[in-house]
This record gives sequence, structure tokens and C-alpha cells, in this order.
Amino acid sequence: MNQEYLDPKFVDSFYKAFTCKAVASEEDGQPETVSIPTESGEGVVVVSPFHTGRLYNILPKVFLYGLRKELGALNWHERLNDLYWFYQTDDLALNGNTHIKALRDYLAGEEFVSFMERITGVGLTRGYLDLAAQRYKKGNHLLCHDDDVQRGKLTRKIAYIIYLVDEDWTTEDGGSLGLFKSDSDMCPTRVVAKIVPKFNSIGFFLTGHASYHTVEEVTVSSQDRERWSVTGWFYGPATPESTEPENTDAGVLSLQDSVLPRMLEFADSDDIVSELHDEDYAELKKWVNADYAGAKVVDRIQEAFLNESSVELRDFLRPDIFDRCVAEMNHGFWSDAVLLGPAHVSKYLRANVDSGNAATLYELLAFLRSPVFARFLSGVTSLRFSSMSQEVRQFKHGHYTLVHDQVVEPFGVDVTLSFMPRPEEKAPDVQWDESWGGSTHYIADKDELLRISPESNSLSLVLRDEGTLRFVKYVNHMAKAVRQDIAMVFVESPEEECEDDDAKD
Repeated sequence: MNQEYLDPKFVDSFYKAFTCKAVASEEDGQPETVSIPTESGEGVVVVSPFHTGRLYNILPKVFLYGLRKELGALNWHERLNDLYWFYQTDDLALNGNTHIKALRDYLAGEEFVSFMERITGVGLTRGYLDLAAQRYKKGNHLLCHDDDVQRGKLTRKIAYIIYLVDEDWTTEDGGSLGLFKSDSDMCPTRVVAKIVPKFNSIGFFLTGHASYHTVEEVTVSSQDRERWSVTGWFYGPATPESTEPENTDAGVLSLQDSVLPRMLEFADSDDIVSELHDEDYAELKKWVNADYAGAKVVDRIQEAFLNESSVELRDFLRPDIFDRCVAEMNHGFWSDAVLLGPAHVSKYLRANVDSGNAATLYELLAFLRSPVFARFLSGVTSLRFSSMSQEVRQFKHGHYTLVHDQVVEPFGVDVTLSFMPRPEEKAPDVQWDESWGGSTHYIADKDELLRISPESNSLSLVLRDEGTLRFVKYVNHMAKAVRQDIAMVFVESPEEECEDDDAKD
């Protein structure tokens, strides 16, 4: 390591900056930073939203190029789920390559561990160090999370990143480490500071309940340009402050109430399960493609749904109804929409719909909440429903939903009607490309059960029972359209669930 950083004067100056309290106002949006220059390097401390350190010119360049060459020859695994998409090596703890072993031995050795303790004021446990390498290609990302993980009696104390990017890497290439400000409930709100990757630098920060951060999407113009790094954590004894607070029912309900749409009870669930009448089919035909408004087709849809637990009904709405809804969504419709969060749970727009800003869409939403549509849905699923939720959503670049243990959606039938704006009036519908992200993924444990990409005027029905979760994959910068939909969940009545349990017994 650059020996200038081991000088007691530098260590003392860095420690004072790293452990001081933030005093700068956040009104101007500028994070408070402290610079401690040396003859051939520089130490930088970002004081808010949480203490983050940076050391430049940390190791010999020739060593880092040798390290990158050895890493490039390893097996790399694609890591892809709701939270992230990147490529990673196996754990490097036992790797015997010359440069990799030398880096691991030095980071885990007494000189560097003691140095990290002295500049951060945090006690670390010897012999425990996580180490792996990552490559972020175009479109790759790591969404908002806090790194707060325990391992037995130890907990992660310091996260570190050694950057191996090209020497001319810039902000425009993406991949910055974004640091989130947290609110009074310790939930992340927005990125208020960024650390741009720079070759031969190390970034590090203390992990904890408020250390929310993200690796922003890599937006390089060339597929050959990648964000390389070596990352990991130093560990220390778990303390009451570092132990995750107990999740009370009140806390879970509070977060769920702020994120999930309100459930609407049906006035008479018995009325929902009665068979469709001639008047119901007449009402359906006011809104729905006539091909779906008949007893025989309802039976065929039911057969497909019972076999697969899901079905997609393409060209679901009448063309004139669909065209009017798309037009209404294009004209300033989203200007007063609410951005849903917090960032470690979701990020998308939820619209406020009234008869003044979207008359046809307003009436369509009422129809989709009506007993007639509920009876249609009951007919094609053979289920009885007691309540439902409804929201109008837009996902554009940077938007997503995540699986979160404190936000558990009610189980039932997910009913999603997709719309996508046309580039101009009378233009053909946009064909969504799966490489843009934005698909809905259904998972159980680590297995993907189903993936549904947005398709204009398509109604998807998916039975999501206990043990099955869903998320909308991050929409990346390559997307040439936005995803818009009416998203609903129809919940089975308790009587229906009891009957199902009795049948299983």
C-alpha cells in the first residue's frame, strides 16, 4: 500500500474527519466532504448521508494490472435477481494465483486491518474477510440495500470496493456508488452523494441500518467497456447497535400501508360467484373484446387457467376503449402521479385518476371493480373473491419493485392490464423488448416460475399463492418505451380458502 497513508499525521486527520458529525445543511443538496491530500495520493471523507472513505493511488499500478489479468482468466457467474444484475467470481479466499493471493493476504493482514481500525475507529476481527470480484456490463446494476448482515456472532462492519475500471472511466459511464439519505423511520429516500469509480482507488463505509446504497446502472456506449472491482467486508463482533431491530407487527403494517394499494371489500361476495347473466355479457361487451364475452370462451379460459395457474388474454379491451385510454395517459396524465418508495422496496409512479383528467380510464377502473367483472373473473378462475386492490402504474428508466420481507402482498389472483404509449398518434403498438427489463417475475425460493413481459392491451391472470412472490425487474436505460398498466389483486374469500383446506385433508 502507498506508505504515505500509514503516516500518523494522515491517520489522525482521516480519523477525525471520518468520525466527526455532519454539520452541513442539506438544503443545497451538496454532501459535506473533507479532503486530506498527500504527496502522491488523497484521502476523501464523505460525511453525509453516512461516513464513507476514499483513498486514491492506493496500490502499485503494475500490481493491479496483473491482478486484473488473473481475474479475467477465472470463471465468472451471472448474478441476476430482483435486486441486482452483474457478473462475479467465486469467493477468492482460497485462490492461489499470485496477485489474488497477495491482495487477500495483505487486506487480511495485521498492517491493513490495524490501519482500517485506526482511520475508522471501528474494532475488527482478525481472520474474517470476504473477497470476490465483480464485472458490471452495460445495463448491469445493484439496487438499494444496506449490507447489514450477520454471520454467527460476527457482523459486517466495513464494506470496501477496490476499483479496477479503465483509467479514463467517467461519470457518463455509470456504475457510481450512490449513497441514500434516510428518513426518520430509517427508510432510504434519495441519493444525495455519489462516488464515481476511479482506477486504483478504494472506497469504504460502515455498514448498518442506515447505510443504504446502490451501484447505479452501467451506461457505457461500448459493450467491451466494463466496471471491474474487487469487493468484500471486514467483520467485527455483533453489538446491540449492530443487531437488526426486531420487526414488530406495527412496523411491518406501517411499511405495508405506505406501499401497497388499499384493499376494497366486495359488498356481497355471494353475488360475485353467481353465474354470468345475459345482462353481464352485454355489460362486458361495452368494454371487452366481444371474443371474450361468451359462455363458451369463458369455459375455455377456465380450462387453461386451471391447467397452468395463469393465462394471458391478448387484445382484451375493445380497440376504441383501448385507444382512448392510451390517449388519456399521454397528455400530462402522469404530472401529479406519486413516486412510490421507499427505495429498498420499490420505485414507480402511481397515478391519481379522476373523471376530469381521464374520463374513459376512470370509467374503466370502475368497471374493473364492479360485480360484473368480478363474476367474469370468478368464471374463468373458479374462485370466489372477497376483496381486491387496484392501482394505475408507470415504470420508466430506473423503476422497479423488489421482494421485501416487510412488504408482503396479499395472496390471490394478480390481474394486470398493460398499456404502452405510442410514439405518435395512430402509430403501431410498441413491442416490449425483454432486454429492457420491466418484466414481471414470479419466484418460489430461488426458482423462477413465470415471467411476463408487458404487451399492450393484454390482460394477464396469475394465481399467486403462499410461497410465491413477484417483482418487476429494473427498467434499464436501453428501454425505448415506458411500461404502463392497471394492476389489481383479487383475494379469495375466507370461506373459499377453508373449503380448499378441507378438500386437502
